[in-house]
Amino acid sequence: MSELRRLVDLVPYLAARPVVAVEKAAADFGVQPKRILHDLEILQFVGLPGYLPGDLFEVDLDGARADGYIMARNVDALARPLRLNPDQVVSLSVALKLIVEMGAGHAAASALEKLEQLSIRATSSVAVTVEAGAPDIRTALAAAVAKRLVVTIEYGEVGSERRAVVEPHRLRTDSGFAYLDAWSRERDDWRTFRLDRVHSAEQSDETFDVRPLPDTLDTWFADVSRELTLEVTESGRWCADYHPTSAVHELGDRWRITFPLANQEWAVSLLLRLGEHVLSVSDPDIEHAARERARAALANYGS
Repeated sequence: MSELRRLVDLVPYLAARPVVAVEKAAADFGVQPKRILHDLEILQFVGLPGYLPGDLFEVDLDGARADGYIMARNVDALARPLRLNPDQVVSLSVALKLIVEMGAGHAAASALEKLEQLSIRATSSVAVTVEAGAPDIRTALAAAVAKRLVVTIEYGEVGSERRAVVEPHRLRTDSGFAYLDAWSRERDDWRTFRLDRVHSAEQSDETFDVRPLPDTLDTWFADVSRELTLEVTESGRWCADYHPTSAVHELGDRWRITFPLANQEWAVSLLLRLGEHVLSVSDPDIEHAARERARAALANYGS
């Protein structure tokens, strides 16, 4: 059992056992007692956003080490229902819609339906779009990935389309776009194609042997010419770790971060997630769109 899985399982385990011996817990999870004590150290910092008393799990570590018994309080903190704010609804909807658009899961479709039903008032007039290409092309590529069939695709800007024979290995999403990771027969190397720029996909009867995918593919935003520069607070610095960047500069108590601008929808969603941590935006149109989106969402949420 992985550490993450054990930590996740340890929460309901302790919730059902307000007092339990360290030795007993270790035996139940098939690990040494010192590993359980280490897990308890981590659980001290787990709970709800806010991290105030009552938000976090409370574990008597000193007592567990001294007398060998675990006493946990407030273990049910995460059982409290959370109410999503409008920008969280938008962000989660974007992610789920991308997964559904990729044809990658019934569970995602079910979750999206439930989210939309639960938050219909908050999102009734807030449009969320994703760039995942034509449904028939996604379906053809997904089938080719599953069957390991060589595909000929036509891609590129309208008027300057190109053709490529590829071995499709993976469909995935990144920052508001869907992509195909494939082995290019022409280049004899990996290539990444944005699905909204793939105009056709023709399957062949030829199969291919699966190749190990590299850990990273540096071509995700190679064809993006526009950029977006944000100045954010220290608390907003996280966005540089989760999205491709062109430049990151520390400016005292703030950060200037430049992103390849994939599309406006992605940028607006990013601004909504950052919220008050955004200090300046290089593109006034995107800033205006984000303000309007937030205003509309809040108006519906409060009505």
